[in-house]
Amino acid sequence: MEITTVVDESPPAPSATVVLLRDVEDDLEVFLLRRHGRSQVLGGAYVFPGGKTDPEDGDWVARLDRPADRLHALLGEPDLSVAAAAALFVTAIRELFEETGLLLADASPEAARAHWAAVRSGRAFDELRAAGLSLAAGALHPWSRWITPTLGSVGRKRFDTRFFLAAVPPGHHATHDEHEATESIWLTPRAALRRYWDGGSSWPRRRS
Repeated sequence: MEITTVVDESPPAPSATVVLLRDVEDDLEVFLLRRHGRSQVLGGAYVFPGGKTDPEDGDWVARLDRPADRLHALLGEPDLSVAAAAALFVTAIRELFEETGLLLADASPEAARAHWAAVRSGRAFDELRAAGLSLAAGALHPWSRWITPTLGSVGRKRFDTRFFLAAVPPGHHATHDEHEATESIWLTPRAALRRYWDGGSSWPRRRS
């Protein structure tokens, strides 16, 4: 019997992910969301907040607290246009906010919660431009870039993901939205890896 391997040759979708960090005693913790079990991508898995770039993300570039050319330089991808690079910072901020309620912008924690309630009730993130927000791209630190392989093991969709590091601003809090994600947790990186490799009941088990 001949076995046919299906190779996905479609271009991966530009996306951004935020590794959210906070200090605890003499260590640090990372924030993880558990995706809804019925999600088409990594359903039930614990992930960092993130997602695909939206066409509207580019409209926010003028509202970033750093010049687009400086963000392009920080990303370190000369083949990427300045506009596309800056839009990825917007994607990271938007996805983090939509999925966790934590807004990297010139907004108080109370204002961020009010904006998140509006988004969760159906308001589009792009509509928040009317509030005159300036997005804190300077709070994001480019860290890595991962591209889903053509022979993917996590689903049929492919992503070209830029990972950013960000610290929780004072007074702000992250949680899950009860829609895309059903649980959230703070763990030290070591504890998170230990749980994964131990194959706990609520964690994806390692595949040999």
